[in-house]
Amino acid sequence: MHQFLKRFSPNRFSLLHIGLDAVLLTFSLYLSLWMRLGEGRIDQHLLALNNFVIWLVLIRLGIFLCFGIYQSLWRYISTHDASRLAGAVLFSVPFLYSFVYLMPSLGYLPRSLFFIDAFVSTALLMAARLARRRLFEWQMRPQKGAVTLGKMIIYGAGQNGRLLAQRLLSDPARDRELLGYIDDDPAKRNKQIQTLPVLGHHDELENIIVRSGCTELVVAITSPPSDLMRELVVLGRRLGVRVQRIAHFDASTNVNRNEALYRQVELKDLLNRASADVDLPSLKGLLENKVVLVTGAGGSIGSEVARQIARFSPGKLLLLDHSEFALYEIDRELRPSAQDFSHIHPLMVDIKDQRMLENVFEKYKPEVVFHAAAYKHVHLVEANVAPAVLNNVQGTWNLIQLCERFGCERFVMISTDKAVNPVGAMGATKRVCELLTSLTGKRTGKPYSSVRFGNVLGSSGSLIPLLSKQIQDGGPVTVTHPDMTRYFMLIPEAVSLVLMSATLSEPGDINVLKMGEPIRILDLARSLMALMGKSESEVGIAFTGVRPGEKMFEELYLTGDELTTRHAEILTVPRGDSSSEQFMQGLVAQVERLIALAENDESELLSALRQMANPSGATGSVAAGSAAVGTADNNPPSGSVRIH
Repeated sequence: MHQFLKRFSPNRFSLLHIGLDAVLLTFSLYLSLWMRLGEGRIDQHLLALNNFVIWLVLIRLGIFLCFGIYQSLWRYISTHDASRLAGAVLFSVPFLYSFVYLMPSLGYLPRSLFFIDAFVSTALLMAARLARRRLFEWQMRPQKGAVTLGKMIIYGAGQNGRLLAQRLLSDPARDRELLGYIDDDPAKRNKQIQTLPVLGHHDELENIIVRSGCTELVVAITSPPSDLMRELVVLGRRLGVRVQRIAHFDASTNVNRNEALYRQVELKDLLNRASADVDLPSLKGLLENKVVLVTGAGGSIGSEVARQIARFSPGKLLLLDHSEFALYEIDRELRPSAQDFSHIHPLMVDIKDQRMLENVFEKYKPEVVFHAAAYKHVHLVEANVAPAVLNNVQGTWNLIQLCERFGCERFVMISTDKAVNPVGAMGATKRVCELLTSLTGKRTGKPYSSVRFGNVLGSSGSLIPLLSKQIQDGGPVTVTHPDMTRYFMLIPEAVSLVLMSATLSEPGDINVLKMGEPIRILDLARSLMALMGKSESEVGIAFTGVRPGEKMFEELYLTGDELTTRHAEILTVPRGDSSSEQFMQGLVAQVERLIALAENDESELLSALRQMANPSGATGSVAAGSAAVGTADNNPPSGSVRIH
């Protein structure tokens, strides 16, 4: 109601516009009458029109106010505004005719007059608005001899590019000279859009930049491919051109600063992926009013899991972490009040401490558990196998046993692509955790599952912060091998898919997130240098060799038997594992032996871990001081589909 009433609030411009429209509507009625009757017969109805004209104009203006016609700025008139104006004119026709019909004492007017008037008045009203817009654009044109700070090319002449050009051309604070567009559509070649020429296509970009003296390139594509963004960033660095991306803006509002229209390219743009679709009703049914436990809640993945879960109004959200500071940060972020412990509960507990974990389950009885706590840094785990086994394997086993004992409805263990044919201790520990989760899920018949994905951007201690610091410090940037590749995903996207996979899982499943195409670390390092305004010659790149526990190419698919699910970005290994029944029956005893070896830091710990992670003698091996070079097929399996 408040928004509707705002349409009737007067201001200087709307009163001026109303007055001008009143004049045009009056003129339209007389012109339409002349068009209908001609000069010889117009006198017969002129007196009647004189009696009606004020009322007819007032009725139409009232309808215009109801339609919000005067909320738009004429200098920014758009097709949406034009269609709304035409709709208001047509909507007013039956009201005008009814008024004349109900007031015969004032005279008679031909019925066809109102239909002719509808077209004439629409044309006159639109002409006035377009004239105002053209005048404004003329006033905003670059003045001869005006000083500009640079020359800009817009990459993409579609809707976004057109809107960006329109806004820039109408911005009084514009200090860039717009040169034109780059677009690959042959139909647009040598054409003009918003008075700007289409200069050429992608393959001609470098020559166009050099020829024109361009200093800024704005990519006006909603979701540009990541390889295109990396190419443009490197090209821009080499030619001294600043590459930017279009920002989200409202085309109907005015701004006075160009920075609101486009923004700097960020690292996530170089790894751009389409946003994952999330089934909100399914997630709401999974989490709303439930007691949800998140382990490792202070970590990069765990904290984002907690954030996204909090949006679905769980009955209680248990944040469990053994790091005091990390737990403090996520608790402070999510808890609405320092004294409100009704929904958010910070729990400073080590998952290796079974007694403390048991107290948590006895007190809160969690119904859904997301297990994100783990030691994950490959080289540190490789040098500290025993602590990693105790934390990753024993901690997971403690948690799974308590989930089974207390009747937890759903358990999700966050795994890694390094668990596929593991060559390092970290991947091997996570593979054992996958096996334990699948075993328990199949034994209990409850949807206990694992979800596997690759590297995420911005996680603590990950590759990107390391490369950024090396570039900032002047280099050299260390890359293990020129051909090493990794999968990358943004943390929010990965977590939304983790939550979605929980709604799809059946007992023992291992879900696999599609990670897109693998990216060469060397290409990523070069793109990051360009983003930070550095060149390879300034910083330098040093190849250090593959470290123990590392693969050249990460793998996501374990057997090739993965099935597609009803979510396009999630695959699944049904019931989790194809290991022999005999091996799975003896898994618990092997895990308990592995934990005992780790507690005593026995020398045979590594061989025992290797045997558990690769029971069938897979080619990858867990061995200290060795690294494997393998191949990975990123094409997900096709054929079978699981219907949930």
